[in-house]
Amino acid sequence: MSLNSFLRRAGTLALVAASVASSQLDAQSSRPRPRREEPSAARARPSDTRPSQTRPTTAQRPQAQAANPLARVRSQALARSGYAVVVDLDANRLHFARGRRVLWSAPVGTGTGMRLENGRGEWDFSTPTGTFHVTYKDLEPDWIAPDWYFIENGLRVPAQNSDARRFPRGLGSAAVFIGQGLAIHGTDKPELLGQRVSHGCIRLANADALRLFHNVQVGTEIIIIGGRNVQPAPPPRPSASSSGSRRGGPPPRDPFIVELEEEDTYDLLGRLEDELFATVAAGASTKWHQVASVLLLRGTKQDDDDALSGLLSRVTEIGSGALREEYATFMADAFNQGPLRTLEAMAGMDRDTRTAVARAIVESSLGLYPGDPNSVSAPWPTRRAPRTAVRRNAQRAWDALQTAESAYRERAGLASR
Repeated sequence: MSLNSFLRRAGTLALVAASVASSQLDAQSSRPRPRREEPSAARARPSDTRPSQTRPTTAQRPQAQAANPLARVRSQALARSGYAVVVDLDANRLHFARGRRVLWSAPVGTGTGMRLENGRGEWDFSTPTGTFHVTYKDLEPDWIAPDWYFIENGLRVPAQNSDARRFPRGLGSAAVFIGQGLAIHGTDKPELLGQRVSHGCIRLANADALRLFHNVQVGTEIIIIGGRNVQPAPPPRPSASSSGSRRGGPPPRDPFIVELEEEDTYDLLGRLEDELFATVAAGASTKWHQVASVLLLRGTKQDDDDALSGLLSRVTEIGSGALREEYATFMADAFNQGPLRTLEAMAGMDRDTRTAVARAIVESSLGLYPGDPNSVSAPWPTRRAPRTAVRRNAQRAWDALQTAESAYRERAGLASR
């Protein structure tokens, strides 16, 4: 183990130890103690009543339910406990959820609602509401500037195929395209998030955009709500009109991702284990998803067997809950980006681990699909990689997927294939 890896693990253990110590102190403070007599008025103060000792009244229950941002969202995917993305234009927040449980959320930048009219056309810079679906996704995509960009900035509008329209990495670290010319994408101006600053697209911090890229697949449901009573906001300054697209060159890449890409695979796996451990044990906000992204791409695109196998097998150490549900989406993404590579990595695992990985891939792949599981377009993993296309040494992994699919069909009451 490298010195850096050792120091990281030591820091993680210190964090968890501090959390445990704090929990012990809380537990000690909650033990019954001799009670001093207080004036009746002081005893009646709401602040002196602990929430754990108080049952919500009937009047309080609707308010508690309203605190869930997904409580009244109409979604085919969420209704059947699948995955979906919900964007709230009133709160300027994005939620990635499964069922009615939010797995993570983040501030977003949304459309200003302003309009631009010119002899070349009219543009409405509102973010539309409704139900959309992921059409495709891309890493570090270029931005192809439309006419309004040049008109708004007082520039000559170039030809449609002109290089003047191309802004390298103009959509940040990643983009998820949802149709109608809209995308949920990264930005190099995170200070503007939480406001209405875009021309209709939905902006995320680059780390969150990369996370979402791995969370979703083509077809995943995107629900955009709110915005009914929002008045048009003043347009942003020209320097903020595009997301990270500047004439001086492409915006810099995320320095943390660059740092991770320079580490060897074993150190990365150690870092991933530390980040996951901190998340589970201390409830800390960690960067596990950024580490997982680098390992996933290294395993599927650079043929790094250890990176892919290590990433997949970590699911057996997480347990249940929100973290596991989100982690499973990374496994579905690994399979979609490199199905044959993933099967070969699974073939080298012991039987129990291979079974757990296969189940996670099947459940997350189907959970990300809002349509009928019996339809021909349903993303059953064995359809994406037929057994005849799999090397002989990896067929045991394909068989594990088939077994997991059969179990899923039985649990969901679906017709067998």
